[in-house]
Formats: sequence, structure tokens, C-alpha cells
Amino acid sequence: MAPEKNTAALLADSIFLYAREVYLWNEQLPGAGQFNTGKYVISNDVLDHKRELFDITRFAVNPITGKSYEDHPFQPSEPKYSVIIGTGEQTSVADDPINTRLLSVSARFGINLVVTDDHAIYIKYVIKGSEAAAAGLKRGMRIWHINGKPVAANAAYYQYVQKVFSEATQLVLDGETAGNHHTYHLTYRRNNYFEPILKDTVLTQPSGRKVGYLAYLRFIDPNFGYKDLDLVMNDFTANNVSDVIIDLRYNGGGNLAELDRFANLLIPGSANGKIMRTERYNNVMKTGNTPLLHLQPLLGNNGLPVYLDGKLITYGDIDYTEAGNTTYFQKINGPGSLKKIYFIVSEETASAAELLISCLQPYVQTVLIGVSHKGAPAVVSTYGKPVGFFPLRIGPLHIYYSMFNNINARGEGDYYDGMRAALSVYDDPRYDLAESKEPGLEAALRLINGHARIAPRQAADGELHPGSWRNLNTPVQEPGIMKSYLRLKNGTIIKR
Repeated sequence: MAPEKNTAALLADSIFLYAREVYLWNEQLPGAGQFNTGKYVISNDVLDHKRELFDITRFAVNPITGKSYEDHPFQPSEPKYSVIIGTGEQTSVADDPINTRLLSVSARFGINLVVTDDHAIYIKYVIKGSEAAAAGLKRGMRIWHINGKPVAANAAYYQYVQKVFSEATQLVLDGETAGNHHTYHLTYRRNNYFEPILKDTVLTQPSGRKVGYLAYLRFIDPNFGYKDLDLVMNDFTANNVSDVIIDLRYNGGGNLAELDRFANLLIPGSANGKIMRTERYNNVMKTGNTPLLHLQPLLGNNGLPVYLDGKLITYGDIDYTEAGNTTYFQKINGPGSLKKIYFIVSEETASAAELLISCLQPYVQTVLIGVSHKGAPAVVSTYGKPVGFFPLRIGPLHIYYSMFNNINARGEGDYYDGMRAALSVYDDPRYDLAESKEPGLEAALRLINGHARIAPRQAADGELHPGSWRNLNTPVQEPGIMKSYLRLKNGTIIKR
């Protein structure tokens, strides 16, 4: 009789067996007897769960590149998409309750900072509706003092800034715009901001042509009653805009329901009723042969199990067929006859933000303008995250396996290396979004107005730009594609 396995050994087995059932590329995984889960067991109660998940993802090889689908360009020791979180470990954006996700996009004060190669600190963006926005802070401001301490070019100061923005309840900033210095006093209040629109406006061109501009930070859950997106699009319609620029440069994705609403606002009326996107799961999930998923209760946003007619609903009750996971356009408001949409993107543009572009491409011409924070850009590509997931709980572990990808009406959706921009310019933090000299907007307007493209290294005003920059106070996180609605095998829609 074989000895009973300890806790860590059982967890190790479960991580692999669940992957065999739900992982998007499960057909490339070895058999249960061919994968040595025991080598990840450090002791009876300790498991190297991150290394096991990483090794599992190495089997998923993209035949086009010959490399793993989950090769991470910035963190090669971690999977690009799949995530595993143990007790007490830092959670990802995807693991937070929705209301926490909304607040986390802007640290504590509604402000995101960058530091440039010449050690200057600028505001990268300010959240609409935050106390910072009400006080008049905006992107492009150079910061000279933070809580009384002058900006210094050393790691200790940057750690101090990160601590202030993650823990402090009071913030005093000395900022400069166009040579004018001001001091701003801010107080952290947990529920005073969450709006994802960074900037929106209608720009009238010298020819009289009107261009709608919208910078959108994150796809949130529409259950919150957020309606400003509809208002902006209706304003574009009322102003008879001929062209629309959607700025997704810092948009890491988010909720599919909000993506669908955004796509329905942008799509031409002629596409109404046609395919928007289709979710593809592995063949095991399509056939419903998922005994392990029947052990996973479906949890609502309150963290409690979901019941229907007194029956506990599990992830094994979900319909994973393509027919049951195809979404069709339902044109609502917004411009109804756009033929071309300009998207400003960066390597931070990921997940649902990329999917929005993909869904529109069969029906409207999309032009991608890349902005780079790395100084002189060659060709900017988006992050490349066409996969989504839902959380599974295995003992003390939360696991987000890559479970599905989305294809558009042309069957396209394999942009694992990102979407390449047609034109790339520097992302200059000295200029506010929607400001005419901001290089991304300037490039888009030049294309719209039929002018020559600007040189990739040229700053908008012809002056030298301050070099590359990096995020200072808030780490960049790319949430996966998250679902608010699930269809059961009997056709019932479950809202989470």
C-alpha cells in the first residue's frame, strides 16, 4: 500500500491535474505519470508552487516562434500570463475585488509618477474625479518637492516616494507648469475616485474637421453604474466628429462587459448583429469533461458561492463551447458611421485593450500609433495578452491558468507578441494628454489631416526630450481579461 501523501505533495499533484483539465494549451502537457510533481515539494507543508506553474507553462510552445506562449519579455523567470498566489503573498490586480481594482489603478492619491533619465519627476497621469484632479494637478507637471523633501536622484529617495504613495494619508506636492510653481495639499480618502477616463475632448482642426479624443485607463465593471463613457461618445456624435482617437497607452485591460459596451459605441451601425468576438477554450472544456471544475464553486463578487434554484453552481456547470461564448454587436449610441479609428498604444496596452482593437478590425480600419517611454522608439508593439482566465482555489492557493483566448470575426486573435504600431513616437511626460504638442496626439492629427509623418526621435516642439523614463510610484500590472457574465450549459446567464 502506497504511503499517504502529505499536504504539499497533494497540492503539487492538484496544480498539474487542474492544468491538464483547464490550461488553454493542455494538449501540449505531458501525461500525469510523466511530470514529476515531487521535485517541487520542499517539505511536508512547503511547496515551490511558483516554480511548478512556471515549468508547466514551458510546455506550451508557440509553433510560429518555437518559444513558450508564456515567455515574459520583462520577467523571464515568471509566466507571462498565468499566475499563482499563495497565502500571505502579494495579490495581483486580477485577484482583488472589483471595488479594490478601481481604487488601485492610481495608488492612493489618484496620481501616477515617472522619473526620467535626467532624474526629473513628472506626473504621468491624474485620475478624473480624484482630489488631485480637483486641485488642478495634471500630467506634464514637474515635481520638485514631495512632502517637503526635494527630489533627489537616488534609490533611497525613490523608495521614500513609493512609501508615501502607498501608506501616507497626507500629500504635499510642489509642482511646476510652464515656469509657474504651485503647492498642492491632498488628503487620502478611499472612495473619492475610480473613473477610468483620463481625458476627453473634441478638437476642431484648421480645416473645420472635428476629431474626438478619449484617453481611457482601464475597463471597469459596468455594474458600478459608470455612464461617462456613453456621455463622451454621445458628445462626439452631437459634435459630428469625423474621426476618433482612442488613447489606450496605459490601459492594461480589465472587464469584458465594459469592453463590449465600448465596442458597441464605436462600431459602425452596419455591423449591428454581426460577430464581435468568440472565446476559445481547450477541447476538454468544450466537451464538458471537467470533473475537477465541478469541485470549484462559482463565487460572486461578495466572495460567497452562487446558488440557482437552491443548487450550488460550480465552474463545471459553465458552457465552454464556442457557440455559447460568441458575442454579437448590439449597436447602441455613439458615432454610427466611423470608417477609421486611430488608437494610441504602448507596451503597457494589454489584454482587453488589445481585444477592443481586434474586435473592431473586421469592420473598421484601425491605425495604431505607438508611444514609447524608452527614448528613441523603433517600432512599438502592445504587450501581447490575448488570453483570459477565472480564478481557481486549490487549498490555500489562488491560481489563474491561461484558459481562453478571443478571436474576432475573421478568426484572428493570436497577437501573443503584441500588435505593431504603424508609427512610433516618444511618450513625452512634459505634455498633458490632449495637448497639441503631445507627440502621440500630434502624430495622430498629422495623419488625420494628411500631413507627413513626424520623425520617430523628434520631440513635439523640436526640443530635446528628457530621455527615457520609468514608472516610479505604481508598478505596471496587466490584469487578465475578466468576465462578469457566465453562461450555464442550460443557457442561464449568471451575473457575477
